[in-house]
Amino acid sequence: MRRLNLKVLFLCLILFSLITVPIYAEPSSDYDVIVIGSDPEGISAAVSSARNNSRVLLIDTRNYVGGLYTSGMLSMLDMNYITSGGFQTVNEGFFKEFYDSTAVSANIDIPKAKNYFNQLLQNENVTTILGASGITPIKQDNQVVGLSYQKNGVPFTVQGNVFIDASIDAKFARQAGASYKVGREELGMQDEYAAATLVFSVQGVDWQKVKSYLNSDNSIYTGANDKVAWGYANMLDYAPTSDQFQLRRLNMSLQDDGSVVINAFQIFNTNSLDEANIRENYLRAIEELPYIVSFLNTHAVGFEKAFLYQCADELYIREGVRIVGEYTLTGEDVFTNVDFKNKIAYGSYPMDLQATRRDELGGTILSSRNIYSIPITIMVPQVIDNLLVVGRSASYDPLSHSSARTVPVGIALGQAAGVLASYSVDNGLSVRESSLNDLHVLNIQTNLMRAGVVLTTPLNTYHPEESSWSYPYIVSLRKKAMLSMEFNGKNDYRCKESATYQTLHNILSLVHANSALNLPTIDNLENDMNLVTQSQMLVILNRLMNSGYISVDELYENKIIDYSTFVRTKDKFVLLNEDIYALMSCVIDYITASQSIS
Repeated sequence: MRRLNLKVLFLCLILFSLITVPIYAEPSSDYDVIVIGSDPEGISAAVSSARNNSRVLLIDTRNYVGGLYTSGMLSMLDMNYITSGGFQTVNEGFFKEFYDSTAVSANIDIPKAKNYFNQLLQNENVTTILGASGITPIKQDNQVVGLSYQKNGVPFTVQGNVFIDASIDAKFARQAGASYKVGREELGMQDEYAAATLVFSVQGVDWQKVKSYLNSDNSIYTGANDKVAWGYANMLDYAPTSDQFQLRRLNMSLQDDGSVVINAFQIFNTNSLDEANIRENYLRAIEELPYIVSFLNTHAVGFEKAFLYQCADELYIREGVRIVGEYTLTGEDVFTNVDFKNKIAYGSYPMDLQATRRDELGGTILSSRNIYSIPITIMVPQVIDNLLVVGRSASYDPLSHSSARTVPVGIALGQAAGVLASYSVDNGLSVRESSLNDLHVLNIQTNLMRAGVVLTTPLNTYHPEESSWSYPYIVSLRKKAMLSMEFNGKNDYRCKESATYQTLHNILSLVHANSALNLPTIDNLENDMNLVTQSQMLVILNRLMNSGYISVDELYENKIIDYSTFVRTKDKFVLLNEDIYALMSCVIDYITASQSIS
């Protein structure tokens, strides 16, 4: 076993080392724009700024560029399409340029992407320093004015006018003093983060067999084409060697060399602020890979002869730091499709809250595809000047982050940050001044559209749930990530439909997955398709509260439900979905108060 683990580790450590030679450059001492981090959003920012005639430095601790798309092996793209079932992306501009050059059917070939990034940075005259260590901001009062680093043991200092942090978990911005939130803290889940993932690849897969199986299993949540595939719900049956691990449905992409890259291996208790913890979890995950591949051999059609090929050089960290910006994009902004006047990008990916612990679900979906706009001010940290933050560490709340964390959105933000930085330098303005002034924002938007970014996509204005009497309760639940509007691939709360036990199952699953509430497990509910009566609902609520109320009247008299909910539900035999939403919202608020959970 030890020999096998060492072999796997060796394969992982040499991954990509022979594909291309990293870019190195002798540093100057003065730049218009300095980008920290060579993830795709950092490359987008650097290239965008260079194309706007700025002198740009890109610096990273890694020895090769591409970040999550190369060292993280994230080759199956989480696309932001305009409609479900359609293939027109909301992220054009630099992302479309990258996609058209490297991708086929939402899949990138990793070596091809790496070479593309290298060549692009050379062609755009972006000074690139890789393998740096100790990258640290230099400040004057609240302004970032430079950075220091070491290269091959030699210290260097460079100055810049604008700094764009595309590093993992905004490490540079945090060092500069930017305020930030972590993980799920706004949901009352302290020290909890979405599962990290070790992406790996296998050889020996019968891709045609995979396609045939996933396209004929009668599930709307699985499918495959010539390059990507998704499915196998039975992966959750995998029994890991540790409760820290979980295998969920497979996201797969076919590489040009015939290998299949898999994104499905969830690793819990990965603290994005603890580098030692991340490294330890990475090494432990490598040791788990042979067992996972063995499970695939017997439980995934088409994988009968698969064998381990490669694994990523680093963990895919989905959730960690989010800076506190001039504006924070919220889940409600996404649910209600706010069309920001100062938008610089769109997103549409489902709100996908990945699991923070073993849950036999793999995560929870709060919405299906749903186009929303993203304002320029989420990149601008409060207080600290001359600094922008792009990628998943921009200013989001946990709900909006669950959609906007995707790399295509990060690339769109990177392009906007590059334009904003260059515009500010050219006009002698701070990036904060530029981002908060309507005229300057309009000029920046014009420059983005000249570069191919589309900012005229119409947003949904039809929200039928707003006409329901229970809309305030719907908002209350969904702000807590306890209510999903996704139903069979569509966004529909079905307010006026008779409630079934499926509605209750879904809410209770979300409460258990996305909160710190200590609720009893109710595992013997009626069949999902059975209708919920008022008396049956009262039984469920009593079990949740460990109480013995005999009527809705008593719930109201004891201030567990409010007057509006009481009046709307007291005379009903079979409840509607909107009634369930109101009753559950009131009872959850009551339980939250009794457990003193904020």
